Amino acid sequence: MLRAQWLLTTVLLLSLGVWLGTMVGCGEPAAPVDPHEDHDHGMADDMPAEHAEALAALPPEDRALAEKQRVCPVSGEPLGSMGTPVKVTVEGRDVLLCCQGCVSAIEAEPQKYLDKLPD
Repeated sequence: MLRAQWLLTTVLLLSLGVWLGTMVGCGEPAAPVDPHEDHDHGMADDMPAEHAEALAALPPEDRALAEKQRVCPVSGEPLGSMGTPVKVTVEGRDVLLCCQGCVSAIEAEPQKYLDKLPD
């Protein structure tokens, strides 16, 4: 009986952990996405319509930056996946982030995230 209660408690705690993980939203992924991967992400060709719409709301110079950058250096999410990207200037460099929630991370450790950006 005690073993069954322990098993039930463990399953419930694991389920709660998974649920909380999905509810947290934007955050640094367990396995960061490398924006420098040596392949074409096909941003314009196979981008979901809602991502394209979010990027279309950017001024032309920021759309060009989004095409070059492709992903948020903090979360690894594709730009436009969480609405219109947020533009910040960090150490004199313009950077697009997937959402406002990533601003504090890049401000706290700018070099960590600037190093992930394409040249």
